[in-house]
Amino acid sequence: MLDNTHLLFVGFSAKDRYTVAESIVYHLKSYGMNIWYDRHNLLLGDNRKIKNLEEGIKTSNYACIIISENTLSSPCAVEEFSIVKEQFLKKKMTVFPVLYELKPTDIPSEFQWVKELIFKEVDRHSGTREICNHIACKISTDLLSHQKFKKIEDIIEANPENLSAVVSILHSYQKIDYANLNSRISLLYAAYLTIIDSVVLSDIPESNFIQKIFERLFCETALNLTVDYREIWLLENGLCLLANSLT
Repeated sequence: MLDNTHLLFVGFSAKDRYTVAESIVYHLKSYGMNIWYDRHNLLLGDNRKIKNLEEGIKTSNYACIIISENTLSSPCAVEEFSIVKEQFLKKKMTVFPVLYELKPTDIPSEFQWVKELIFKEVDRHSGTREICNHIACKISTDLLSHQKFKKIEDIIEANPENLSAVVSILHSYQKIDYANLNSRISLLYAAYLTIIDSVVLSDIPESNFIQKIFERLFCETALNLTVDYREIWLLENGLCLLANSLT
């Protein structure tokens, strides 16, 4: 699980809970991410303003906000999104906007500011898996921002002695055709297995996050589910996080 410095707030209208919000939370939790979600964090009798707005939004570095036709009719969602906007404008929060069964041209005036950001459109048929891969990719990239190895090439160039076998695998990885996603995932997974074979994974920072990235995406490849380049990026980030923890 990521620590509280990488807490992600999920905001939505109550009418969108079962159609889209629960699905997003499920996928994010599957990556071991630290989520602020009202159903998990609030209890009967809690002060909503203190718990959800002060402890939830204002302590989060990230927010996933779901905008739909139901949003404006939800006073709670409108209030939450206004605070998210404040945090975003103060550069205290990264925001992931999701448009649920809503065209960009139909975004209410109150939420036009999200057009400054990359947003994702989803409906009841498209699913939310890709959204969560994007979010995990962004957070893992942020985790690497102050680390020695930020990309695969950094590991190869440094060629640390304790990762020599991994570097050999990564040389092979670089020779794989860019579009051959399944082979690239398999080699990254092999590099991951090589590392964890000789370490106690639980001793490594963000170990749960890294493990879930690899186990989940390799499982999807084994099931022949469609993957994209963001998922390769996410796996590369996971391997870099692991390598940084060993040097």
